[in-house]
Amino acid sequence: MGIFKKKKREGRKEICILTFARSWNTVVATRSLGKLGVKVITGDNLYLAASNFSIYSKGFFAYPDPDKEPDAFIDKLVEVCKKHHSPDSDLVLMPFHTDSFVIAANKHRFEGLAKLALPDRDKIDLIGNKASLAEYCIEHNINTPKTAVINSVEEFPAIAEAFIYPAFLKISDSNAAIGLHKVESPQEAIKHFNNDAERFNLAGDGLAILQQSVPGEDYCSTFIFDHGEPRAAMTYHNILDYPRKSGMGALRETVDAAEMEDMGMELLRLVKWHGVAEIDFRCDGKSKPYLIEVNPRFWGGLGQSVESGWNYPYMLFRLAVDGHIDTVKPDKKDIRTFNPCLMTMRMIQEYAEAKDTRNELKNAFQGFTKDMKGDRFSAIDKLSDKLADAISPGDRIKAVKSLLDENKGAVNELFKFKDPLPLFGLLYPLAVFLKHGKISADMLVTGAGKSGGKEEEKEVSN
Repeated sequence: MGIFKKKKREGRKEICILTFARSWNTVVATRSLGKLGVKVITGDNLYLAASNFSIYSKGFFAYPDPDKEPDAFIDKLVEVCKKHHSPDSDLVLMPFHTDSFVIAANKHRFEGLAKLALPDRDKIDLIGNKASLAEYCIEHNINTPKTAVINSVEEFPAIAEAFIYPAFLKISDSNAAIGLHKVESPQEAIKHFNNDAERFNLAGDGLAILQQSVPGEDYCSTFIFDHGEPRAAMTYHNILDYPRKSGMGALRETVDAAEMEDMGMELLRLVKWHGVAEIDFRCDGKSKPYLIEVNPRFWGGLGQSVESGWNYPYMLFRLAVDGHIDTVKPDKKDIRTFNPCLMTMRMIQEYAEAKDTRNELKNAFQGFTKDMKGDRFSAIDKLSDKLADAISPGDRIKAVKSLLDENKGAVNELFKFKDPLPLFGLLYPLAVFLKHGKISADMLVTGAGKSGGKEEEKEVSN
């Protein structure tokens, strides 16, 4: 895919074990690797995971929750690696979510079993934590918004009173917009902080940050590094996100962003990064971009990267197998991608703010699920029309529908005609919405209905 050509060593099998199979970026990787002849095994802590349905997943398994049972999680991965390891194969373990942090801390457990391309855990903690990242950027003169690091619950009211608003309140060690709030006043900041401190049991140094809101739009610069040296970089722009103005990208496009990529490479060189990373920037096109935060792992918009020519999963696979890769500079494809889960949630958000129309929405999405088996763009149009019949659309609703109409060429990153079954991954967030009448970023990311007990010992081959 792209200009990164397959370099399989003669006479050797290539196998890759992927984690967090429920996520859309793991679906992207499963397809990207499978199309190039890599045997893909997918794992998650629940079986209803999108990647498990892919024709490119040749086997799948369940593991204990890495957040609640990290030791049991590692033990299970070691067991699966032993099953697929052989002298005539190249076996790679490629994590896709925060479980990569647990694996990075236990790399020694996989020596002689599976190959990894992960940074050391201390480097992940340094730039993945929002508080230590802000302090590191200030120390090394990397442009970042004015930031106050919160080291205790008791000191926050005084810091909040003295800060500049609007601002963003963020839990230092979080992802997927969990614990993220845009606040307009000290009172609002204190209210959200107190709620989060109790909800997430915040304690210790650097537990949260208060960061000044800066003008511009959000951009995501993506990288792969080979022992401290950059090998590829690309940037995409989130045209629509969910939740609105503070969430994950629902509709994306690839852009030229040399200045942001240079800033990102400066940071990753300083810490001698190894593997993949994504860096969020804020830029208004007039002043120097602001570096906002780092995802020290694969990112939600991986489909945009791959569709644009940057096959990061295979680059990382080769980095793990061969120990190094050459610089990769694909010809950028002018392409847009959309995430059907997030796009659906964004449309729900627009409508839900008007009035409670749960029954109408339920009927609309039942029809949408059936219609998606045919023409996906027609299905989206029908969904928009049914929702418009349910309530009187406001300006935001009209804007979203107009944008969908104008961007019918966007590629659905989850649904592919040759590999349609991962679309079942859409059922989980929709089921959560229909059950609770609402959905949040942590529901989308953390999951529900974990596999447990003896079920975790099963492994299924396709």
